Amino acid sequence: MYDVTVQLSRLGRERTSETYATTLRSFKAFRMGVDVPVDEITPELMLYYEAYLRNRGLAMNTISFYMRILRAVYNRAVEQGLTPQRHPFKPTYTGIARTTKRAVALNVVKRIKALDLPPHSSLDLARDLFLFSFYTRGCRLSIWPTYGKVTFVTVC
Repeated sequence: MYDVTVQLSRLGRERTSETYATTLRSFKAFRMGVDVPVDEITPELMLYYEAYLRNRGLAMNTISFYMRILRAVYNRAVEQGLTPQRHPFKPTYTGIARTTKRAVALNVVKRIKALDLPPHSSLDLARDLFLFSFYTRGCRLSIWPTYGKVTFVTVC
């Protein structure tokens, strides 16, 4: 699996590589650092891993996310002829559960925007960062340097 994360990183798919690496760390923690050959991945092992994640308090969508990543890596190994297809993920949860909406009401956003805060204060910056995140639909600030020079236009 480590090889897949390196390959994804070399292809410029950094975020995907990061999620694969996170899944690998989680699975290694479950295995207490002991590597498992791909041909020893069984439905029972995956059910134990799912129970391990559940006991750690992870949400079903997070568990499903990890399982889907592991399944993708396993299927890649099957395609490369490293192991026969034994469907080890069949008994595990790989769906997407409905989650409760946690959105902030529009009137609250408008009230935050209208706040009269001291210019250049930490609260002024926090409000601006919140509004930026809201306007860009949650786009992470850390990805903006990858876009190069960006010109912002005020539309409000």
